[in-house]
Amino acid sequence: MKKIFISALASLLLAGTAMAEMAALAGFTSAKTANAAVNLHYMRDGGAGETVILLHGYPQTWTSWVKMMPLLSADYDVIAVDLRGVGKSDKPKDGYDKKTSAQDIKNLMDELGIKKANIVGHDIGGMIAYAFAAQFPDMAESITIMDVPIPGTDIYKMIAQDPRAWHFAFHSDPIVPETLVKGREQFYYSNFMQRVDAGMGKISEAEINEAVTAYTDPATMTTGFNWFRTFPQDVKDNEEFFKTKIATPVLGLNAGKLAPFPYIIDMMKPYATTVEGQMMDSGHWIPESLPEETVRLLNEFFKKY
Repeated sequence: MKKIFISALASLLLAGTAMAEMAALAGFTSAKTANAAVNLHYMRDGGAGETVILLHGYPQTWTSWVKMMPLLSADYDVIAVDLRGVGKSDKPKDGYDKKTSAQDIKNLMDELGIKKANIVGHDIGGMIAYAFAAQFPDMAESITIMDVPIPGTDIYKMIAQDPRAWHFAFHSDPIVPETLVKGREQFYYSNFMQRVDAGMGKISEAEINEAVTAYTDPATMTTGFNWFRTFPQDVKDNEEFFKTKIATPVLGLNAGKLAPFPYIIDMMKPYATTVEGQMMDSGHWIPESLPEETVRLLNEFFKKY
């Protein structure tokens, strides 16, 4: 009985933490586009200043940005998006290559009447941010790529062969990941997220449970794996994009606890005219681990360009 009580109390405390974070989002409203082929759910505060669009990664939703959103909203019009296949966004069977996902973001901007935005992407969102700038340079004020290799680059090829990136191959299999993860979501997503936190202990149980809840949905689970299954197509698309350097300024932030050099800067220099950034004293979950420092770096970067 005592163990049950303690477990229940812990659950309430975690829920309280999550609710406290959500309460900090006063002024943000939930909405969904209505006129696109694939409609996206998003949270927006509608503040003054340039638009900042936040794109999450795997296995997350817009809530991965909850610590940064109120800090950014003081100076920007902040939009945190659920990518196609995730949360309340439409869940089509295909279109999970990053070129198509970037077109989703353009469609969202078109519907909202936004001419230009700073696109900030973590993980899969960073891949989409690059694909956006490559296709729609006039609509990208800047792009930020957080802790992800861009398919087709030499850095991507190196990381894909690293044993720590075992999940690249596992997630890409056409049937195995769903078969093995279904019914074991709590173990799988919790274990995965803690591993790439590099022992920092910065990703909370409440944040992990957000991912477990979202990706227990079968369609969203498959969405996550489809992002990896489309890497070969992303390589082909990016090889075409690489033929023209993007003029959009690039900020690259990578987890210093996972890679001991600023690999995003090295990765993007051949493909962008303006690249800056640094290693962060964190594991993979930069927005959750260092929200204040990340917002400071974004502010400095946005003001330059």
